[in-house]
Amino acid sequence: MIHAQLAAIARPYARALMAVPGIDRAALLASLEVAGQALSDPAIAALTENPEIPRARLVAALTPDGSGQALVARLIDLLLHNDRLAALPWIATTFAALKDEAENRTHATVTTAQPLSEPQRERLRAALARRTGRSVELVVETDDRLLAGVIVQHGDMVLDGSIRGRLAALAHALSPF
Repeated sequence: MIHAQLAAIARPYARALMAVPGIDRAALLASLEVAGQALSDPAIAALTENPEIPRARLVAALTPDGSGQALVARLIDLLLHNDRLAALPWIATTFAALKDEAENRTHATVTTAQPLSEPQRERLRAALARRTGRSVELVVETDDRLLAGVIVQHGDMVLDGSIRGRLAALAHALSPF
């Protein structure tokens, strides 16, 4: 339930950030992610729970250096004021999704038994782009437990073309129960 609440809180903030004209969205996303990760530091978390710490000090502690710093600082100040700082990592995630949507981009994770060559990566990226209608950024991982083949995960879709997956499907098909 708390995750659904944080996601609902994050959405309007992320949309507002997307509407800021002339902002470098990639730099803003990086700053949001750094600030969101800072909340997982026990020392920073302790600061946010201490009512005697001035809000300006908390804002300074959570605001990363770099492009978009002023905007992230204002956002953190607003979240502190509204007692919604816990939503910051969710805002970063939602902003990333909105940014990808605006840029017609998607992400896919490819797991293979052996490293892929650059031409193989490009063919896979092109095939996924045709299937999704978006440009695709691949994250390629290797897992020697697959034996051979490839597993592609894109959102909720999983395409298992691994030998291990095929053997498991065959074993399931041959099973009497």
